[in-house]
Amino acid sequence: MQRSLLTLTLCFFSLGMVAQGIKGTIKDGKGAPLPFASIFVKEIGTGTSTNLEGNFELPLSSGSYQVTFQYMGYASQTRKITVRNSFVELHIKMDEQVIELPTFEVSGKAEDPSYTIMRKAIAKAEYHLLQNDSYSADVYMKGTGQITNVPWILKRTFEKEGLDTSQVYTSESVSEIYFERPNKFEEKVISVRASGQDMNNANPNAYINGSFYMPKVVNAISPLNPRAFSYYKFEYQGSFRENGDEINKIKVTPRSKGDDVFEGMIYIRENFWNIHSLDLMTSYMGFKIHIKQIYAPVEEEIWMPVNQQFEFWGSIFGLSGKYSYLASVSNYKVVPNEDLDPSVILVDEKIDAAPEEIAAIREGNLEEGVQQVFEEDKEVSRKQFRKLMREYEKAELKERDEPDVVSDYSFKVDSLAAKKDSLYWARVRPVPLTSKEVEGYQREDSTYVAEKAQAEADSTLKRNGARFKPTDVFFGGYYKFGERLRFDFPGFVPHLRFNTVEGWNMDFTGTFLWRNDTTTRTRISPFVRYGFASETLYGKLETQFGIGEREQRSTFRVSGGSYVEQFNPGVVDPLMNTLYSLFFERNYMKLYEKQYVDASWARRFNYRYTLSAKVEWANRSQLFNNTNYRFFDSENRAYDSNVPLNMEMGPNPDDAIYMFNDAKAFITQFNFRAKPWLKFRRYNGRLIPLNNSSPELRLTYRKGIEGVANSETKFDNLEFGLKTTFDIGVRAKIDLDMEAGKFFGQNSQQLLFMDYKHFQGNRIEFTPMDVTGGYRLLDYYAHSTAQEYVSVLSHIRFRKLLFTQLPVLRLSGIKENLFVNYLHTPTSDNYMEVGYTIDNIFRVLRLEFVQSFQGWEAKEFGVRIGVASIFNN
Repeated sequence: MQRSLLTLTLCFFSLGMVAQGIKGTIKDGKGAPLPFASIFVKEIGTGTSTNLEGNFELPLSSGSYQVTFQYMGYASQTRKITVRNSFVELHIKMDEQVIELPTFEVSGKAEDPSYTIMRKAIAKAEYHLLQNDSYSADVYMKGTGQITNVPWILKRTFEKEGLDTSQVYTSESVSEIYFERPNKFEEKVISVRASGQDMNNANPNAYINGSFYMPKVVNAISPLNPRAFSYYKFEYQGSFRENGDEINKIKVTPRSKGDDVFEGMIYIRENFWNIHSLDLMTSYMGFKIHIKQIYAPVEEEIWMPVNQQFEFWGSIFGLSGKYSYLASVSNYKVVPNEDLDPSVILVDEKIDAAPEEIAAIREGNLEEGVQQVFEEDKEVSRKQFRKLMREYEKAELKERDEPDVVSDYSFKVDSLAAKKDSLYWARVRPVPLTSKEVEGYQREDSTYVAEKAQAEADSTLKRNGARFKPTDVFFGGYYKFGERLRFDFPGFVPHLRFNTVEGWNMDFTGTFLWRNDTTTRTRISPFVRYGFASETLYGKLETQFGIGEREQRSTFRVSGGSYVEQFNPGVVDPLMNTLYSLFFERNYMKLYEKQYVDASWARRFNYRYTLSAKVEWANRSQLFNNTNYRFFDSENRAYDSNVPLNMEMGPNPDDAIYMFNDAKAFITQFNFRAKPWLKFRRYNGRLIPLNNSSPELRLTYRKGIEGVANSETKFDNLEFGLKTTFDIGVRAKIDLDMEAGKFFGQNSQQLLFMDYKHFQGNRIEFTPMDVTGGYRLLDYYAHSTAQEYVSVLSHIRFRKLLFTQLPVLRLSGIKENLFVNYLHTPTSDNYMEVGYTIDNIFRVLRLEFVQSFQGWEAKEFGVRIGVASIFNN
């Protein structure tokens, strides 16, 4: 009892220590609350926001403060307030901002004044990114989400989970952030609390950690992008005075609406050309995103965002949701860049006479140029200023230890983050909860923590393995043997297949995984396969040993056994072949038997370069169909022979050149892959390559060596490949995958068909997942070659094309793309495919219409369906 009284006394005492500051409401002239209005205290660089009901509360120590109240579209107010030993209650009435319209008329030929404002703001954007050596701050983020509509097919599931459209889910977090130029960002989550579901799928951290001074904000083009005038039209809406500054209101309108552009208002501060505030909208894959930001001077002329609001809403397959986030940034501690000074005076040479050119900038004398530009009241043209800032940034990049690491992000969660009680949250929460949010928190924190703990325990159990169950024989399981050894068994059902050679066939396989630490791991995968029609048992063993960190890893592989293999390895999916064979009698998969042993080595060098070598000895034998079983017997249709038809080998499958049995081969292969300009991001110390940041160059050399271990094979094959993605202005992006090669040193008796160069053909109605992953209508084997070849797969992604000229379609996430594929071999007769794609249908599918040509004449038309390209870019 005494301990309880003591605890209660301490709680009241601690509350009394912080029970002072300011609180109250902010409303408009009609008495309506202004949600998410900003309250900023200049002396301590901190602030808060109102909640949805217009209430605010900010604990402050005793003293006098200049408190600024801001709301988008309303005149800001600054009041001097003295805080003593209690809360000062304030009821702020805000009037709509009076915008001073321009006193001149804009004629049809005259330029809108917004353009010179935006040119100067764009010229100075790089400066605002460079003006801080570092800063730290505290971020309070509150998210509120609600499911607004549930399709009937999911209603029963949602009811079982206790979810309905009347529920509001709330999450709160407090984080400490730190930024150091040029790209180091650290975040530590001090506390987190949630009622109901976590909302990680709509988390706005990517926008909070980004900046509108950068060319892109997530995937959208910033209005301050150097090429903004190609994407946007601007319109001057007038200006207003605030604390002695003139603030220009600029309307931002996309030249063509879509996922990658913003529209709305941006407010630019005259003379200093920094962002005062913004109210912009964009969309991503049909989901709407609304962003509001308010900036404030945290130190002299350094303005930083102090209040940020984000709204996400949309639907997919009838399931709709809405998420609202508020991020309040406070306690800024800024270390300015002493090289730069805000006093520079920019001159737009398109409007005014350009000042005398600064020779130091023209001559590349960076240090002298910086000193001259940032002299007091120095005038400089915006073009020269932009050039100076670019050179300044390049010089910094050259001095860095890792110039190719574009971002260094560290994220940590305090071990006690989810265990803070309601008293803690009442003390640190800068934005009061609304009545609905209070109702959502009636579910006690301990229940939420317990459920999270249970979920983590379930995840750990799955990761560490479970006990064997009889159903695992059919559907697989994951098991733990000791501290370092695991066994992953997929089960028989996923590996039950059908083909015309083996009939119904079944694989028994699994993977033993042994890991010593992050640098050493071993995989052993046994395979046992039985064909019920061929009555043949096959088996092989694959082993893999890796050593080294990810970016510098060496991998050794050894495998061997007796198994079946496709002539064109992996080109036909076994499940698709099963379905097409049983339902349509279309047996595309062609198999042969291989008794083999091989060994390979690969070494990765900092993700940029990979060198590999492989040697294989194999004894290959021909296989034949052993069954004509199918579900449906279509008239005038029968299974094809297991012999792949190839134009280069001749039209007659009974020709002796097709026949092979106990054909032995000793083959070596060397590969070199390079991404010389690859960039990286670092996350918690781990380097993550940005794969599209560099073209990939490939060089492959294969050689069949006659006489080694009775090998009868002799050939040489040299191949060069290139895979890249690049932009065509602002309108399109091209994905390209090409390869060219040649065989030499062989004759027709020393090169079997499985050693030919094969291409990624396709004869089914489903397209490859990768947009440059293969041809759409090409036969799997017809144009495989043992001579020279050129293959080009290209995909062109447009911002708008035909139907997407309509904004309503672009904003729904629909894309229109084209692709052109070309194949040259001695028999292909300039085979080409031209296709039109409707992409991102329901955000998950793409529909392709394809016309093939041969000899420059139309050959075949087809329709293909696949996965939306967003999932593989």
